[in-house]
Parts: sequence; C-alpha cells; structure tokens
Amino acid sequence: MKNAVKWSSLALAVAAGNGLLATQAMAEGEGFVEGASATLYNRTVYFNRDFRDNVGQSKREETATSFLLNFESGYTKGPIGFGADVMAQEGIKLDSGRGRSGTGLLPVDSNGRAEAEYMEIRGAVKMAILDDTVIRYGFHMPENPVAAYDDSRLLPNHYQGYSITNSSIDGLFVEAGRLTDRGEMADSSETDGIHGDDKDLTYAGGTYTFTDNFSATLYGADSEDQYERVFAGFDWTVPLSEGTSLNTNVAYYDTSDDDSADGTEFDNQAASIAVTLNTGYHGFGLAYQQMSGDGRYLYDDGEIFIANSVQYADFNAVDEKSYQARYDYDFAGLGIPGLSFMTRYIAGTDINTNAPQHAGVNRDSRWERDSEVRYTVQAGPLEGVNFRWRNATVRQDAALDGGDVDENRLIVGYTWTLL
Repeated sequence: MKNAVKWSSLALAVAAGNGLLATQAMAEGEGFVEGASATLYNRTVYFNRDFRDNVGQSKREETATSFLLNFESGYTKGPIGFGADVMAQEGIKLDSGRGRSGTGLLPVDSNGRAEAEYMEIRGAVKMAILDDTVIRYGFHMPENPVAAYDDSRLLPNHYQGYSITNSSIDGLFVEAGRLTDRGEMADSSETDGIHGDDKDLTYAGGTYTFTDNFSATLYGADSEDQYERVFAGFDWTVPLSEGTSLNTNVAYYDTSDDDSADGTEFDNQAASIAVTLNTGYHGFGLAYQQMSGDGRYLYDDGEIFIANSVQYADFNAVDEKSYQARYDYDFAGLGIPGLSFMTRYIAGTDINTNAPQHAGVNRDSRWERDSEVRYTVQAGPLEGVNFRWRNATVRQDAALDGGDVDENRLIVGYTWTLL
C-alpha cells in the first residue's frame, strides 16, 4: 500500500474506509434490501521485479487475474437497524514459473510453485443506532493510520474483529476496534492474531474536519505484548488563486516497544511533511521524512501514512532521512481526459549502518525513481476500464531491503455495478 502522499484526503478516506460509517441508506431507513449495494471488480496484474544484485532469486515475474464481489446490505428500518456484508474473492494464475514465483500475487506451494487459484468468502454483521453510530462484527478492511488493509497486489487483505464508529458531531468521525485475526494477500486462510501469534490489535481515534480545507487526525493503537503506537497529523489546503492551491500534509508516528526481550525492536519515531503546489493541470511536490529511535518503522500491511513510503521502498531504515521531489500532470489539459502521469525521485541518507537491524549493510544512502501512467476509458464499449502502468528503479546496498531492483507493474481493472 504505497503512495507518496497517501492521506491528502485522509478525513474522507478514513470515514469511507471499511464501510463503517452510517450510510445514506441507513439515515433514510431504506431497509435491508432497498438500501443494499453490490459490485463485482475484476483486476488483472502483470508483475515483474528484477533483482539486480544476483543474490538469491534473480527475478519474480507473474501474471494473474482476480474477481472481487462486494455486497453491502442496507439496514432494517427503525432506530436500531441490522445489516450484513459479504465479500467473496478469487485469484487465478495466468502465467508463472517455479523460478519466477513469489511476487505476492498468488500463493506459493512447498515446491516453490504458484498455485493455480485461491478463493475465500468472508462476512460481517452490523448494527446501526439512530443515524450516526455503527457497530460491526466480522471481516474488516480498515483504512486509518494505525490499522489499514493492503491492496498493492492482486486482491486486498483483511482482518476479523469488532468495531464501533460514530459521527454524531458535525465534522467529527471517531472509531475504535479490536482486530483478532488477519488474512494475508494471496492467501485464503487467516492467522490467529494479527501477527500469527494470537496477539490482537486494539485501536481508537478519529478525524475532525475544521473546514473544507483543514482537517486533523489523532489515532492510537496497542499491539498486544509488542508495541504501542500514536499517530498525529493534519491536512491543510490553501487556495492561492483560481485553479491554484498549496496543500500541506504533516504526519508523525511514535512507536514504543512493549517487550524489549522479544528480539524485535519497535522503538521508533517517524515524521514527514509533504507540500504540493497544484496549479491548473500540474502538481509540483516536495517532501521530507525522518526516522529516529532504536528501530525501524515496522508495520504489517497499509498502516504507513508517511510521505516517502512509495512503490518499493519506505525509506524507514534506522535514523534514515529522505527527500522527495514529485511532478503530476493531468492530460485533460491537452484534451485527453482520463489520462494522468506521475514521476518522483526519493533520496535517502544517514542510514545507521551500525544498527543491529542493518548487519552487513555498508552503504548509508539509497534512492528510488518512480513513474506512473493511468488511463480510464471515457466512452465506447470499454468505457470505465482503467489501465495503470507503474515503474520503479531502486538503488541501495545489496543487504538492505532486497538490494538494487527494477520493477514494472501493469494493472487493468473494471467494476460492474450489480445493485
């Protein structure tokens, strides 16, 4: 789950993520069936990762397609309404090989071969109280800074647990939950506990939208017997003139280690600031990110809402500082709506090569260059089909995060609205 400025619209993303907010159907009491919605999404991915240091596996290259059916019921009528959600997904191998598996698109068997397919069905029950509170039990796909699902491969991962959300105060969204099991991407099974060790994750927090241009977010999480984590940040857009604005995103994590004897060092403070000037069809961005503490910023899925967590690297090594320059262009400015381009360059420095986590690392710097093209067909028989090409070039020490890498991803997707 990698994006240069992942939470530029964090208040909306958190409120919409996981389907937990009281929907318009709930507010209007449309009923279990009348307020239901269903979509079927197909995604096909070609993934090529070339390891340039020739240490271990030299290449991972696979192609797969998937189907994701998402059904969300409405709520039964009355001051307390009940509903249910169902998610069914299937991944299918199109091309792979024993020496090329391991991209994360498909499960890998004991012989190192990608399995032909995998599938799963998950469900959840939910209860709406009045028009502003939702209690949920079952599968979750949260999207907040301390608990977030990952959708960077073929199909997203998910969690099991229970949660409550509330939006009774205008502009304020708050939530709390406990996640007890975790389903990996490219796997139809679930682990007992978030990390496969019967350890649960508890989280709470929210976002307050002060104005249309400014919101602030505060979250906390406790990963049982492992770490405690706090996130704080804000998103601020300043209109400068007609069609021109300046956006500032600030993010800060403070993670403390609950058990220093378990062999994993969680102590870390991670901070970033990203500034983006949007003018006309252009976007110009700069970002700075810094790590401090005894360890790296460690995470499982998508809970890394900092500026320089990008396509391949997170620039989260011990004591690492990193700098980003980014450019975006919307080709609607040239009369081609639906087509966009992005490129960015990130340089990391001051990696603590003496830290135990970086044994064997000799080089204290690295860099990554990303390019991305997106296009959504605007009309005709393929209307709504979206294409995305992502390219990354990474140069770093061979003992750090996989060493030098060249990567290409081609993604084609389409959504059918069934209800």
